Amino acid sequence: MKVECRVNQRWSSRHLKFSRHSATLLPVNETILCDHCGLPVPAGLVDAEAELQFCCSGCRLAYQIIHDHGLGGFYGLRERLDQEAQPAKSSGRAFSDFDDPAFFARYVTGLPDGLATVELYLEGIHCAACVWLVERIPVALPGVVEIRLDFGRALAIVTWDPAEVPLSTIARFLDGIGYQPHPFRGSSTRDLARQESRALLIRIAVAGALAGNVMLLAFALYGGHFHGISPEYRAVFRWLSLLLTLPSVGWCARPFFRGAVGALQTRTLHMDLPIAVGILAGFLQGSFNIVFDRGEIYFESVTALIFLLLVGRYIQQNQQRAAAGASELLFSLSPSTARLVEDDGVREVPIEALGKGSIIEVLAGDTVAGDGIVVRGRSSLDRSLLTGESRPENVTEGDKVHAGTINLSAPLRIQIEEAGEETRVGRLMRLVEDGARRKAPIVRLADRISGWFVASVIVLAVIKLLI
Repeated sequence: MKVECRVNQRWSSRHLKFSRHSATLLPVNETILCDHCGLPVPAGLVDAEAELQFCCSGCRLAYQIIHDHGLGGFYGLRERLDQEAQPAKSSGRAFSDFDDPAFFARYVTGLPDGLATVELYLEGIHCAACVWLVERIPVALPGVVEIRLDFGRALAIVTWDPAEVPLSTIARFLDGIGYQPHPFRGSSTRDLARQESRALLIRIAVAGALAGNVMLLAFALYGGHFHGISPEYRAVFRWLSLLLTLPSVGWCARPFFRGAVGALQTRTLHMDLPIAVGILAGFLQGSFNIVFDRGEIYFESVTALIFLLLVGRYIQQNQQRAAAGASELLFSLSPSTARLVEDDGVREVPIEALGKGSIIEVLAGDTVAGDGIVVRGRSSLDRSLLTGESRPENVTEGDKVHAGTINLSAPLRIQIEEAGEETRVGRLMRLVEDGARRKAPIVRLADRISGWFVASVIVLAVIKLLI
């Protein structure tokens, strides 16, 4: 059978035989791909009279939006990158919860001149073409000032004017072109940790560069000590070593000095105190020997010690942060929105807007947003998160349900009794987090011994100095 249609070279050249002398396409028992997402088009949706073929109405709408706003270059860039992964389909959500005051209070940051910014996680980000398309949305949507997309984390930072365009409109636009947005939760803590890590890495880089150069000068001085070196060159190398050690001690080693001062103020002894004393003693003794042109200098040891201690502290911080991620686990186990039942219907709201007595609707496949009582409907729930039992449990009116469980079969209406951190899963995660913070008995014993150890080391060092 022959199919008469105009040729769309982008998909037909790979899946249909084309005759040069006519617009006749001969099927070769291969599927036709959607012009937007590239997935197979069902046989019932193939339009023989259309130049473009789509697998669903969502892809048709996304294709139209992209071309209507002059963003058609997205497809050419995606083809050049030859990516197999495809953007997510449109969910069709209204995203009215993005305009809720509770959502704004938690996720949106106000800027000067009436602007606002929010961080959104985007589903379906898989290549540079996605970045190109998302970052050009301000051209298509008046009121959107800027969108910057972190490709590695699929995190979009949106800056817009709330007086000109609501956030729900931006979210619907993103969803319409295949990238469903979600609020990025826990961003403040993660940003703070990232800033601290970045600052420590800068200190490590500077300390490493200074230590390397001081070691090169020390190598020259040690070589000259055994094989002879002119006095003027020896003096230059020693003074250069002092100048390079100054920023290492004065800036790179500052965390250890702050810790030592804090230990003295709180009358507790910990390892920062002997470290600070050792660094300061080595630096002062070396400086004294340079000024009076006598003895040895110890700057290569001081700078190397600072560098290695900073590396150790960075590794320790990463280990602690990896072990203290239980609070973010709570966010991943609970949904960001809920379907709140009101007198005039059902609307999506952020879970922060739920309170005791609120009634929510949980559709099949959705996660329960809070602890409560079923007031309408019968269904089965996946409670494996709390019980470990993979077999679904049936619930009906009057039964207790908990946040984090998944509704499997039929819609339910639930009256909320506890929400957020007060739910059972919230209390569970709080216990996990407290357990991660609580020190083991062996660690508490080591803390008690470390104080005596530090005091003993300092006393012995003073006695050695006096002798």
